[in-house]
Amino acid sequence: MKVIEGYFLKYKDVIWAVKGCHHPEGYAVALPRLFNNIKIKTFNLALEIVRQKYSDLIRYVEEIGFEVPLVPLKESLILDPFSVEPQDETLIKFKKIFNNKIGITGSYLYEGKGKDMDFLSFEREHYSILKELREKGITRPIEKIEESEVEILDMSDFKKLKAKRVLEGLFENKEYTFKIVECEEFGKVIDKKDFKGIVKVIDIIKPFSIPVKYLGLDKEGNKYILTSFRTRFTEIPLNTVLYIEGKIFIRQDFPEIDLDIAKTVKLKNL
Repeated sequence: MKVIEGYFLKYKDVIWAVKGCHHPEGYAVALPRLFNNIKIKTFNLALEIVRQKYSDLIRYVEEIGFEVPLVPLKESLILDPFSVEPQDETLIKFKKIFNNKIGITGSYLYEGKGKDMDFLSFEREHYSILKELREKGITRPIEKIEESEVEILDMSDFKKLKAKRVLEGLFENKEYTFKIVECEEFGKVIDKKDFKGIVKVIDIIKPFSIPVKYLGLDKEGNKYILTSFRTRFTEIPLNTVLYIEGKIFIRQDFPEIDLDIAKTVKLKNL
């Protein structure tokens, strides 16, 4: 069974979140989400747990460009978002808006309960429905955030982007996150170098389906594809100016700045 972003695994009594679209045969790139009954909300903390407890899983993957944990599928229980039969009335009602063609992920998938609703879709048309729900006031933006969520962006920028997003919001006073996944291969990383500077978003190539892609231009006139698999970097508006400290991955077809592993991403205007 093929697993991608939005699926979960149970491996060695730990719940793992599958990350991204590229997974070597027989393995899933995944990070701990529920470890010793504690929910792990940040990338860095999850990676630190892997380094300390599961260092034997870490491998370099050329298509990703850095070392990642590879969880063996044959030793794992795969948790499929599209096999969940929800009991929560609000969740059922929201799912029906999309003709039940969306999966249930997050804590409702691996625990059967939760305070937030997380959904997985493979259909880009669902974004139009989300926009319509917001325009009609059926959903509302999230204005309150938890400090434990904040990573890479600072608190102020995190809050600004979240409030503008329709992929996240409130439905009947319950928070939802909606992940639309349209996988594509980027090719292998053939070189990498550090980057620190200003980048302007000059084209929004794929702003709401994961992996998101934006065309960025730096002050020297160099162009980069900005990418992310994380909801926090979806729906970035055209002409947004970002200060980024991170890495450039030189791929076979284009230079990429992966926002997910950047040390800092700071909004200069919005």
